[in-house]
Amino acid sequence: MSSEIRIRSALRVRIGEAKSLPSKSCRILPGCPNTYCVINLDKEELFETEIVYGTPCPFFCEQFEFEIPRAFWTIGFHLITTDTTFSITNVSTIGKVTFTKDQLSKIPNKDQWYGLKSVKCDSEAQGKANVAMCIATDNNESIILQVRLKECANLYMSDLQKVQPYAVLEIVGPNNSIRSRTQETKTLRRSTNMQWKSQTYEFKLNDILKRCNSDLCNLSLKVDFFHHNGVFREGTFLGEVIAGLANVSHSWSDRWYFLCPKLSDIIIQPNHDLGSLRLKIEYKEDHILPSTHYEPLLQLLVNSLNNPEDIESSVLVLTSTMFNEQLINIAQALVRIFAHLYRVEELLLSLTNLDMIKTSNPNTLFRANSLATKGVDELMKMIGRPYLRRVLKPSLDTIHKENLSCEIDPARLRSSDILECNLDNLTRNIDSVYSAIINSGGDCPFTLSSLFSNLQKQAILHFPDVNDIRYTAVSGFIFLRLFAPAILNPKLFQLQSRRPSRETSRTLTLVSKVIQSLGNLDTHQAGKEKYMEAISQRVLDMKHVNGVKQFLEDVCKTEQKDDSSSNNYNKEGKLVEYRLAGLIGRDYSNKRKKLYRLNDQGFTCLRYDESYTIKRSDIKCVSRVDEDAFGVPHIFQIIHSKGTVYLRANNSVDHFDWITCLTKMCKESGSKVEKYHTGALLHSKWTCCGSKNAAHETEGCHVVPDEKEQIPEIDIYRELQRLYQILIDGMNKMETYRTSLQNNKAGDDVELNRKSLQSLNSLIKVIQDLQSTHEHYELNDSGISPGNRHVPLGPLPQG
Repeated sequence: MSSEIRIRSALRVRIGEAKSLPSKSCRILPGCPNTYCVINLDKEELFETEIVYGTPCPFFCEQFEFEIPRAFWTIGFHLITTDTTFSITNVSTIGKVTFTKDQLSKIPNKDQWYGLKSVKCDSEAQGKANVAMCIATDNNESIILQVRLKECANLYMSDLQKVQPYAVLEIVGPNNSIRSRTQETKTLRRSTNMQWKSQTYEFKLNDILKRCNSDLCNLSLKVDFFHHNGVFREGTFLGEVIAGLANVSHSWSDRWYFLCPKLSDIIIQPNHDLGSLRLKIEYKEDHILPSTHYEPLLQLLVNSLNNPEDIESSVLVLTSTMFNEQLINIAQALVRIFAHLYRVEELLLSLTNLDMIKTSNPNTLFRANSLATKGVDELMKMIGRPYLRRVLKPSLDTIHKENLSCEIDPARLRSSDILECNLDNLTRNIDSVYSAIINSGGDCPFTLSSLFSNLQKQAILHFPDVNDIRYTAVSGFIFLRLFAPAILNPKLFQLQSRRPSRETSRTLTLVSKVIQSLGNLDTHQAGKEKYMEAISQRVLDMKHVNGVKQFLEDVCKTEQKDDSSSNNYNKEGKLVEYRLAGLIGRDYSNKRKKLYRLNDQGFTCLRYDESYTIKRSDIKCVSRVDEDAFGVPHIFQIIHSKGTVYLRANNSVDHFDWITCLTKMCKESGSKVEKYHTGALLHSKWTCCGSKNAAHETEGCHVVPDEKEQIPEIDIYRELQRLYQILIDGMNKMETYRTSLQNNKAGDDVELNRKSLQSLNSLIKVIQDLQSTHEHYELNDSGISPGNRHVPLGPLPQG
């Protein structure tokens, strides 16, 4: 692992709803506009919600969670309306909500309403620029600022269109009250990463300094970048850089800066006439230290598990007790850490055993949210999704495709509905899902089967007089926390790519209710509503309940099961494939957009007339491809036993996800290459290094990293950093809890308090030591100091 600090960012956002949108965006007429929301990373479109039709208060209720693979300045949420009139589709932006990177880290993790801002031509920007400056004097003792534009990167128009950039430079005072004459660069050829020749631009500062109290701190260099479109005298705005002059010296120094929207757009207040958007945002930026610094914290966690009799006073339980509001994040980190150590089952059994000791009523076992239940939830998400996909997807696909009315509530029936017919439709859908579930016990991943088997034994030991405890202890997880939620919201569990229609959504709600009741071994009624009586009489009988019991027995059998089914390689999406056979130059007609699927068998193209599969064992290497190879970003390559496939992803996040999933699969492949090219073979020459050798492995210009240097499938040190961040942010809580333990106010058990205090003291010391190490790295690690290529500076005046 690297000796430098690593920075990794991730965002989890729930787009709730919008309200009070302008009436012109919702004319209640044929062909009225429809609203959807787009997530932008700077100017790059990442995701969009489903379209909500004809309402000024669209309800989206969609969640997105993703890694952010590159440096960025803003995240934006754009509300878009699309209006089809006379077969012509008009798309317009109602407004947007934007956050800078600094603002994201300060947003509380809760639902909040945000006012929409108007979108202008200079309110969007993307890219970064390298600017060098120094102060010089001439023979007349005039103070001269010398500027060189060295390079700019990631400049795009819409739809990944390359630009012909030029820049306009000027010196400005506070609030643009003082301005110098402007200077303009030459226009560069179309590209995304460009370098200007070493031309120096000079600004005499004497007159300007007289007007701002002779203080350089009041002055900034402003560089506006434009795309020369050949139409307007002033080109299309790409972004601006504002660099403060306070720390500019007589020696040359260069720094990287984000291209940002006009500064006025960043501070503009929302326009309440445009409406507002409800969002829940959780942004994480992990500054991961070299691995050795996390060993004390890791050892403290492992030691907690080595003494199961003291689990209640351990660091594991204390952490969840003090930070109950962070229960999901704590459980996620702990499960991944112990999964990496191959001790996750031991962890969860210790925690579930503690829950059983504290539970007096077996009917409420595992119903509350605890570290144990959230931990099992996380494990099921980690390794259970391929299993969930095999079991539920065929039935859910049929329900979505047929879109039949299954409404059985008389108050909701439409005039065209026939209750008995709807009841038959619902029964058929429930039977389809039920049959798929009870016949899948043997397919359950070994890790889950082993956990549920031991959980079953624990429950029988704790509650020997409860007849069905061997079933309800397991069904409380696999039915209530896996199957039922996945049926209710298949898009969230990646079982469907689109949100269901209202009719289908209602069907899924009713099916989920019945499946949940069957998981409870209930033979009475699914739900309290009277209209559920008819379907309960058809489905909730001993025959169906006995089927569930047999399924639970099959799930808990570990014989003749292996752990191969726990590999989570499922991904599906559209990619553009580029071909090189017989290619002369960059022939962009030689590309096609197709649907691809990644699963345990390999990587498959699903186009009906050109389908093919690259077997998992044949994949030798997966890597990024230089933008210069094809003139567009987000290209990656799959090197396999029969050749190389070049594919372009939709955006940087999609690009990162495909490479990550394919790389995990590639690790388990027996045959690998040692070297590879990052370009393409055009005109019998590699674009990356100029070599004329056609083979990757013989003359590749890049060496495949050693497995020890690669980030593992579970980045254990990132999880330890996230755990540390939760604890350091809540240091006051830990100190308060320590005081209560010292005064024996945390409970009546004096011995438990003593052991808990001992554990807490050890934890606080480890966290304080880690805090000191972080402070040292923040001061001394050049890799994270603002102003380098990977951490550019923002738009506010800085030196």
